Amino acid sequence: MWDEIKQQHLNELQRKQVESGLSAEERQELDYLFSELEQEEWAMLNPAIKQMREEQQHLQMSYGRLNAENALLSAIVEQQEDLLNRAKVALAGLLGEHKAIQSAYERIRSQSS
Repeated sequence: MWDEIKQQHLNELQRKQVESGLSAEERQELDYLFSELEQEEWAMLNPAIKQMREEQQHLQMSYGRLNAENALLSAIVEQQEDLLNRAKVALAGLLGEHKAIQSAYERIRSQSS
């Protein structure tokens, strides 16, 4: 387990490396301390990394589901737009037919007066 004593020793070796260099034995000790520190950090970070990966998978699944839902909604919107356009054409035709009937009615009334 990493503790204050190991941290102080690591700091001393790093300082010595910068100032005057290390012997082969000290270099090996420094490498070992770095390795031990790295293993400690990974042990602490591993649960968080695992949780983040699980969250990422969940988000990707949600994204896929929402993307599929969006495609279905887009298709429905297209169908509604098509229906509205056809309704407008039908209404225009019906209004034209209504005007023609109204005109015929007005002609007949004006002829009989």
